[in-house]
Amino acid sequence: MFDMTSLLLGAAISGIGLCLTMLTLVRGDEASRYKITWAIGAGLFVCHVFAYYAFAHGASLPVGALACAVQSVAALCLYVSVRQFTDKSFRPLTTFLSIAVPYVLIVPTIFAAGYDGIALVMQNAVTGTLLLMGAVVYLRILHETPTVIAVISVLYALTGVSFLMCGLVIFLDGQWSIGYPPDNWAEKLNVVISVLAISGAGALTLSLDQARVARKNQLTAMSDPLTGLLNRRGLAFGQSDVFFTDTAIVLFDLDHFKQINDRHGHAVGDLVIRSFADILRLAGRSADRKARLGGEEFAMIMQGVSPPEARGLAEHVSATFAMLDIRNEQGETFRCTVSAGIAFGEAGGAEMEEILARADQALYAAKRDGRNRVVIGKLRVAS
Repeated sequence: MFDMTSLLLGAAISGIGLCLTMLTLVRGDEASRYKITWAIGAGLFVCHVFAYYAFAHGASLPVGALACAVQSVAALCLYVSVRQFTDKSFRPLTTFLSIAVPYVLIVPTIFAAGYDGIALVMQNAVTGTLLLMGAVVYLRILHETPTVIAVISVLYALTGVSFLMCGLVIFLDGQWSIGYPPDNWAEKLNVVISVLAISGAGALTLSLDQARVARKNQLTAMSDPLTGLLNRRGLAFGQSDVFFTDTAIVLFDLDHFKQINDRHGHAVGDLVIRSFADILRLAGRSADRKARLGGEEFAMIMQGVSPPEARGLAEHVSATFAMLDIRNEQGETFRCTVSAGIAFGEAGGAEMEEILARADQALYAAKRDGRNRVVIGKLRVAS
């Protein structure tokens, strides 16, 4: 069994490593702020270790009171960082001050007054509770990566329980005024669990953060920046390669869009595109895939629909857009129309590019026949 000095040295080294790791991985965006809070918590934990070591080697009660104050504030920083990581709208300052200020004013004062046993019970109770709360908060995002989140939550919970056990041992022994750091099985177990669990939780949290960044980059690569809809790549991603007779592709093309740009300017043209995208986004079902293919052309993929249902939805989108008043920079209003072409899969299956080509042919027919209309391509019942 390691002695307490060796355990504290290991804890300090681990804390310094975690602090530096978090700080080096901070990005400039708001989503990285949890790393700064986490690093502050790790840094305070190291300060606690040094103060605790000094107190264990003959320093005065005020030094022990400092160690007592810093430990729970470090745990509070970890809890706040968990809240920041799981909830981007969380504002940490109010939560931090509402817990840290009364704790720092009360518990270290009790310690310095000679009732260090009582203060240590309170310190361990607060620290353990904060870590258990962090474990519960992580469960709110269990859907992101269930296995990793569950492991992190368990690590926080184990650490929290180990602190509660330290306080419980002191409480059961009735040690209200000790004068020296407690040295028992619970304290040693707590240091081991803290080093291993918090280090592991920090590493896993960073892996989750990197996974979030990767998902965000993938979403950006598959999204149209002007409208927020999918782009052509995003439309095809995750989509079945084979289209059957219950799957339709609808192509929309804004009528006379070049004239809109020439007459009202490109800023108004972008407004027209965004306005149509908003209408398309709200149309149909949440499972329908909607994309801007480029320029003034849009697409929608619908599964489990009949030709009348597909036509009805396309006509609803067209009619809604035709009734929308667009205001230019001079305050004048005007309206626009859209044409649509629809194509379905085949009984034996057809590839997406083939269905897109047939939908494009139907769209061309709608344009040729006068625009502001919906045309369904010829249905094929066999390959």
